[in-house]
Amino acid sequence: MSRKRSVDEDYAMDWEDNDDEIELMDLLFILVRRWKLITIVAVPVLALGIVYALLKPAMYKAETTLMVSSGQIYSVEKLDNSEISKNQKLVSSYTEVARSKSIMKNVIKRLGLEEGPETIAKLVKVSPIEDTEFIKISYMDRNARKATLMVNEVSKEFMLKIRDLMNFENLKIVEQAEIPTKPESRKRALIVAVSGVLGIMLGVFAAFLMEFIHSNVKKPEDLQKIMGCKIIANVPDFEKIEAEVKK
Repeated sequence: MSRKRSVDEDYAMDWEDNDDEIELMDLLFILVRRWKLITIVAVPVLALGIVYALLKPAMYKAETTLMVSSGQIYSVEKLDNSEISKNQKLVSSYTEVARSKSIMKNVIKRLGLEEGPETIAKLVKVSPIEDTEFIKISYMDRNARKATLMVNEVSKEFMLKIRDLMNFENLKIVEQAEIPTKPESRKRALIVAVSGVLGIMLGVFAAFLMEFIHSNVKKPEDLQKIMGCKIIANVPDFEKIEAEVKK
């Protein structure tokens, strides 16, 4: 009895494995049969990615680095661990201040820009350097000189704002922004690769969607298209024929 049960279990496991293989083969068969649809969907997406990668404008990035201090003294010899810890805590608070509308409005007024403060705030990136007392301010623009000018002006207004808030000067420019000579990487290869993968994914999705919509076999020609071979013969529905004759 136990031997028979073991044989039945082995047979059931083999059947499940074969069933999984059949399902996998069905999926592969669908992809092979719908390769034209996949290509039709994937090629335009890939083409758009290539066009975007080629037409993407060169952007120049200018950045400056500031150091936060808890007081007016910046001498490294006089800083202890507690003071460094205080400075690091101030960094996160100062980062939010650097994005304030008041600073952006002053920059716009100084440079005579047409953009609004919200637009400028989105383009200016202010990020603290982790576990340090430094804040990095950067700006990207098609014009290298404009990017440098924006960063330096934001840094100046930022320092003035902190001085007014804290009643003493505790920000110092460590590295002033210089005009960048080379644009940032356009990542063209990455854009093309992503668009290619996205196109294939959309094509596969379209193939399975079409398969789901047209899954029903309504006439012999449908079966012929699904199987990819010609029908040699078919068996008529005699009951349907007899019913029509009686009518």
